[in-house]
Amino acid sequence: MTHNLGVDVGGTFTDVIVFDEATHELTIDKVLSTPANPSEGVLHGIEEATKKANTSVSELNLLFHGTTVVTNMLLEETGSRVGLVTSAGHEDILHLARAWTPGPLYGWMGMEKPNPLADLTDTRGVPGRIASPSGEETKPLDEDAVRTAVRELDEAGVESLTVALLNSYLNPVHEERVRDIVAEEAPDLPVSISSEIVPEYGEYERTLTTVINDYARPTVINYLDDLDDSLAEAGSSATMNVVRSDGGLMSSAAAKERPVELALSGPSGGVVGAATIASKKGVPDVLTLDMGGTSTDVSLVEAGTPGTTRHTKVGYREFTSRSVDVNTVGAGGGSIARVQLNGSLQVGPESAGADPGPACYGQGGEEPTVTDANVVLGRIPPSVQLGGRMELDREAAREAVATIAEERGTTVEEAAQAILDIVNENMHSALRVVSVERGYDPREFGLVAFGGAGPMHANALADVMGAYPLIIPPGPGVMSAFGFLTSDIQNEFAETYLETEVDVDGEDVYDALAALRDEASEWLVSEGVGQEDHAFEYFADCRYFRQDIQMSIPVTVENLRDETGLAEIKDDFEARHDRQFGFSLDAPLEIANLRVVGKGTLQGVTIEEHEETDADPSDAVLGTNEVFFDDEYHETTIYDRDELRSGNELAGPAIVTEDDSTIVIQPDHVATIDRHGNIEITRGADQ
Repeated sequence: MTHNLGVDVGGTFTDVIVFDEATHELTIDKVLSTPANPSEGVLHGIEEATKKANTSVSELNLLFHGTTVVTNMLLEETGSRVGLVTSAGHEDILHLARAWTPGPLYGWMGMEKPNPLADLTDTRGVPGRIASPSGEETKPLDEDAVRTAVRELDEAGVESLTVALLNSYLNPVHEERVRDIVAEEAPDLPVSISSEIVPEYGEYERTLTTVINDYARPTVINYLDDLDDSLAEAGSSATMNVVRSDGGLMSSAAAKERPVELALSGPSGGVVGAATIASKKGVPDVLTLDMGGTSTDVSLVEAGTPGTTRHTKVGYREFTSRSVDVNTVGAGGGSIARVQLNGSLQVGPESAGADPGPACYGQGGEEPTVTDANVVLGRIPPSVQLGGRMELDREAAREAVATIAEERGTTVEEAAQAILDIVNENMHSALRVVSVERGYDPREFGLVAFGGAGPMHANALADVMGAYPLIIPPGPGVMSAFGFLTSDIQNEFAETYLETEVDVDGEDVYDALAALRDEASEWLVSEGVGQEDHAFEYFADCRYFRQDIQMSIPVTVENLRDETGLAEIKDDFEARHDRQFGFSLDAPLEIANLRVVGKGTLQGVTIEEHEETDADPSDAVLGTNEVFFDDEYHETTIYDRDELRSGNELAGPAIVTEDDSTIVIQPDHVATIDRHGNIEITRGADQ
């Protein structure tokens, strides 16, 4: 078995990439997603990609899978019926939530607050109390009340059960006993306890996150079981790893226990892959742009490491789960353009999706989309076939965009350009959120663009942001799937600490982190990772004493035993705080939480280097086409990316085509093919 495979399920396409361990060749393929049953699209994509790579499902060694099952479940509220067992008197915790107002000052007036994912009728409070901050039992758990509650909820028809008791992060003994009772009274009922899912202070966040875990769990269990069975029937004995929201991997068995960790599974892969490619190229600081058919995800990578957050947000709900820090906007190739009543043009967030898709797909779509606008302007040349197979209906695209032109009194080209201008501005705003609004100057970063539609828009965005070089990696349309191949087995272990620099020293913090490291090591062993492949990252969630703005600070654990150990953490915290907020305080540092990320390295892919040839790209020329730039048509050279070689230089305007994406190089820009096969775009010498 010499092949590894990554598969990413998107809103419009399911992307697959196959890596041959013997030849180091990459084979990519795209098939339309099947939203009604995502596993059908996954299996179809795997079969098509392995066939294209001249191998079979039975020859796969490692399989990496990113899924949107949990994301869609939360957005569409189609998860399981969850029962909640909590401390008596705290049954309303999900309703109380946190004080938060959407939008401007009076945004609450139009807000429709969704119902909690565990209904009050399915919530039971049980007597028993753990004290804070000691963690001592001040009132024993009423086991008879627990048994009654579990029987009632099971008979009522709940499909999973959450146990979230007050202060259980300090002492989980009551929650663990409730879980034992559930196993006795309702052995087939999946159950999660909050002290294992989020062992940190914050009653609402801990409860919500655990409820989300159980809301998704029955469906994820069924989905992964079906996928495992289908792969086995196809002859596969490959080890399947599921991609986490933080870009790491965990086994299928672990994913069934903690599906909340999959909420941003897909977008994380692209960022990890982009960070790997940019670092290999020697550009460790980059912004990432992942534009697909339905949405665009942007992120910031600093020193080769993707930014992460512990506050994951999907739709209305924000919960505690480590994820790549991604900002998402409803801007994709399928985003629909409409003229509003006031005459203004709106693009997205509604998308034509995979069915019927943009008008140019020829599957019945009639409304104008971003992809249709690109077709009209020649940015997608006549020679391009979707995924290398699907012919585009160019006349249908023009007819669709013409409806916008008629309503606005412009030419079809002007209407198409307006659609692109607006969707580009939407993405520009998203990029500002992860850079400018966090104290970073985008001119000090490169830009890595991928996704099926990203390379068509990236040059315009790089120009606005001043973010160069612009890097388009090989196979940009399947970058998330590629990123899965570069990921490591990974999980996070945390505890609430709540100590100031006045009360503890570096040795105390070291001991606490060492205990978490032991937990992480034990988990890695359970995932089949040998001790020699273990690696650890250490973090302290810091804030000023009596403040609540926390920042996650990387910790060099060996330095904690030096006298300056805690001082290093505080200096880093204050520098980050000053950059983002513009000030620092004369106050002690408080460490709220300590965290250890345990990693186990997997070699899913190797990035090849190629010998550079001369600058002449003429062997890759497919012809020329009239393409609309800067209010007029330009004769533009069309290139076949498969025929470009390292060292080739392309003068804009130019279009580079490949099966999974189309790259637009604007006038007065120059593109070079580097030693890793990336297309690097910079401004021309006179710019």
